[in-house]
Amino acid sequence: MKIVVVSDIHANLAAIKALPEENYDSLWCLGDLVGYGPRPHETIRWVDIHASAVVRGNHDHAAGFNVTPDCSPPYRSLADATRHYTQEVCTKNDFAFLRELPLRKQVIIDKTKFHLVHAVPSDPLFGYLAEDSDQWSNEVQRIDADVLFVGHTHKPFIRQIDSCVVVNPGSVGQPKTGRPLACYAVWEDGRLALKEYEYPIEETIEEISQMTISERDRRALTSILLTGQLATNGDMMGTFIGS
Repeated sequence: MKIVVVSDIHANLAAIKALPEENYDSLWCLGDLVGYGPRPHETIRWVDIHASAVVRGNHDHAAGFNVTPDCSPPYRSLADATRHYTQEVCTKNDFAFLRELPLRKQVIIDKTKFHLVHAVPSDPLFGYLAEDSDQWSNEVQRIDADVLFVGHTHKPFIRQIDSCVVVNPGSVGQPKTGRPLACYAVWEDGRLALKEYEYPIEETIEEISQMTISERDRRALTSILLTGQLATNGDMMGTFIGS
């Protein structure tokens, strides 16, 4: 049994369409289909067609219910601008799809119990924990699972916490590894692996240039794609604070 796990696509259609895995049994998505990126409608449709398990991320929640995604301060203006863009280009069916996504999902495969959530079990939309946080022990105690899949931070990791393995596949659409490579995870017959791949990033950058947002916001989005950081004042300096 082979499961491909993706997260935080953020409307980067070119990235998710370039996913190199072909022979797998299921695709799971840990949320944030939309927000920031240029192709939210098409990304929602792609996930709806290809993924067998999907949970709601904070940007999905924000777009579906037209509320703030509660990002960290450096990202709030950009998140609001792209949420309005998403509202312009998506359909009523898209928003209904996002609203109906569950906050968490349990899956059992060959006696292995999986728990899927966008952020953390105690706060599935907004909770933010780094890989080395001491709070992971509290989080895994809240669930009955052998493997906990989380996203939200855009940073991939695998960490054993007591009897549970916590896995963050990183981000397909906005990786914050310092490399412009889309990230994902694979679970295959009990083995876990983190992977990354090149995609036609120039296609996404060109699509960003056509978005009906400010030039400053377009530069910021391009910087995040290329460096994993939010550019400030037109330069390439930034921050890795959660988005």
